[in-house]
Amino acid sequence: MDQYSESDVREALTPYHARIRAVIERGFAEWLSVSECRASKGFSPVLYPRTISNYVFDAIARYARTEFASDKSVRTLDESQTVKFCFDGKVIARFKKGDDDNLGQNILTLAVLDFIDPQMNLPGFPPEAAKVEFVWSANDIGTAVQSMLVVARNNDRVLWSYEIDDAGESSESSVIILPSSPPDDDGPLVTPKIKTDDETAKGE
Repeated sequence: MDQYSESDVREALTPYHARIRAVIERGFAEWLSVSECRASKGFSPVLYPRTISNYVFDAIARYARTEFASDKSVRTLDESQTVKFCFDGKVIARFKKGDDDNLGQNILTLAVLDFIDPQMNLPGFPPEAAKVEFVWSANDIGTAVQSMLVVARNNDRVLWSYEIDDAGESSESSVIILPSSPPDDDGPLVTPKIKTDDETAKGE
């Protein structure tokens, strides 16, 4: 496989798109629930954006590990501070929060430098496999996921990217239940039928 071919990577990942989207959305929904719970307890908002990024990453990693655990076509590699996934031996990926340039935000450790350098192979993974990031970003007020992209990079430069659509393989685990407000109690859901004088006279 051409390591940097968008079309090849898209073809390899399309069967997984719906599930990738689902784990990102679940992870972010969990954070929204936690944030709502904090507010209900009177706790002040978190001070640093990285706190939210770290929580969402942890939640996404947990959901992704569960989602792909029984899928023999997906290999999961747990590391000390992250987790990587290899899809069908063709694409190596990790989940990241995106910056303004749609690049995953990173502390530049040696492991990160190996991942973002297209010339470096990752131990234990197929050397011909493409390396990409599943990059998510929230809207301006932090209430919803705004975009989810597959991004190939060369260090601090985007080589190409595309939006993760929800076509392709689906699964029951892709159903997302988000917290919602209870309906307003505006009255009965069923309006009783009022008998007319003619119906009353007929005994109806």
